[in-house]
Amino acid sequence: MKIQIHSDEEIRRDSDKLTRFVSMYCDAHHRNRERKPFSFQYEKIPVVVRDGPSLCKDCTRLLRHAIVMRVYCHLDPKPKCRKCPEHCYRPKYRDEMEVVMRYAGPRSLFGR
Repeated sequence: MKIQIHSDEEIRRDSDKLTRFVSMYCDAHHRNRERKPFSFQYEKIPVVVRDGPSLCKDCTRLLRHAIVMRVYCHLDPKPKCRKCPEHCYRPKYRDEMEVVMRYAGPRSLFGR
């Protein structure tokens, strides 16, 4: 996986972490679904992901939404999303990301 960003190192790190967490969750829960390599590149967003992990369609949508919301977060310093006073995620994606974080967060400490 190759993540490039034009300016902000913190956004690059957060996008990398989101990609790893969603990939870990998708690998464990969506093995039998059709999967494609994740890629992300939009003209107005400074994050580019090439050669990303293979994700199902639902996890691809979730990860794209998460990266866009991270880039456009106007709070400085950025709080953790669950403690944020202004929730920018759509409710569906917020619930899905909470499940992903609960699964992948603890496992990321032990290398999956």
